[in-house]
Amino acid sequence: MRRYRTFSFCIVMIPVLTFLFLSIVFYNGVPTHLPVAILDQDRTPLSRQCARMIDAGEHTSVRYQITSLEEGRRMIKNGEVSAVVVFPLYFERDIYANRSVEVPVFVNGTNLLVSSLLQKDIKTAVLTFSAGIEINKLTATGKSESEAYQLSMPVALKQHILFNPYISYAYYLLPGFMPMMLLFFVILSSVFAIGIELKKGTARYWLSSSGWRIFTAVTAKLLPYTLLFLALALLMNVVMFRFFGVPLQGSVPVLAAANVLFVLAYQWMGVLFILLFDNLRLALSIAAGYSVLAFTFSGLTFPFIAMNPEVALLGNLFPMTFYMNTFMDQAMRGAPVAHSVPYLLTLCLFIFVPMLFLKRLGKLCRYEKYWGKA
Repeated sequence: MRRYRTFSFCIVMIPVLTFLFLSIVFYNGVPTHLPVAILDQDRTPLSRQCARMIDAGEHTSVRYQITSLEEGRRMIKNGEVSAVVVFPLYFERDIYANRSVEVPVFVNGTNLLVSSLLQKDIKTAVLTFSAGIEINKLTATGKSESEAYQLSMPVALKQHILFNPYISYAYYLLPGFMPMMLLFFVILSSVFAIGIELKKGTARYWLSSSGWRIFTAVTAKLLPYTLLFLALALLMNVVMFRFFGVPLQGSVPVLAAANVLFVLAYQWMGVLFILLFDNLRLALSIAAGYSVLAFTFSGLTFPFIAMNPEVALLGNLFPMTFYMNTFMDQAMRGAPVAHSVPYLLTLCLFIFVPMLFLKRLGKLCRYEKYWGKA
């Protein structure tokens, strides 16, 4: 660590700066004031009232009044607005004539969360407006407001959003992004710390300093990094739970155990890569690729239940998958501890399996023909 100052900077300061950067990015948590354009072809009091109700939505903000669909299409393509709502000609007349009226909505679907929030707010506003019109008609016939409400909405949906009630990006993405960045530095530092001994030809001296016991050599080599990354994991959790208020519904000891096993698992996977390929540059490249795939197969961006079964099995090759399952169970859902035990045991496998191949690493350290590779 003292000899390679750039390396020390990378494994200490860059993770901290990454956590700070992610905190700034997700500071607001929930996307609000998503831009919406209105094409009001009717220009009547009812169409303007419905537009105001859309503007009052939690996530929507009417920014533009446009004059044609072509203008709305251009604005969506240019990213100026995320949705266009059209109030057709004779909107008010058809409503008063008891004729069905359609309100076309064009939503940019490239961002699934943004499009779903927009659709929810716009749909809620239009349905509320429609229900208000129906209630006014019924009260005009002599019905009480209570009777009119029940007749206009005989079936009401009562929705309860569990575990992330505010639909917060911070709750959804930070628990994935922060461990993702941490594991990247954990595995690469492990590959480098051992691989540099082979590259510089100091592996035999390193092994001899442990009394020629390879397990002692590796654990002693990794221990300072383990303590460092556990401190960073603690910082990560403080940021998520204290600063962003991510729910903590389950067992703190289980989450702490998951963090320890998560760091150790990726350290030993780094050991596995360097002892298999005995080439620092190649091992770093493969470890980097392996790290990037971890988020894809964590089940956060696309659920395993929706994947092809054969592809979903690949998720079992990454410690991140089992760490995230434990995190979601204990932090977000408050699941029973017994439900997370299989995930913790699987994380242990990622630690013990590389140990089975340590004999090969001892061989690499003893013989000069394996040294000096890039």
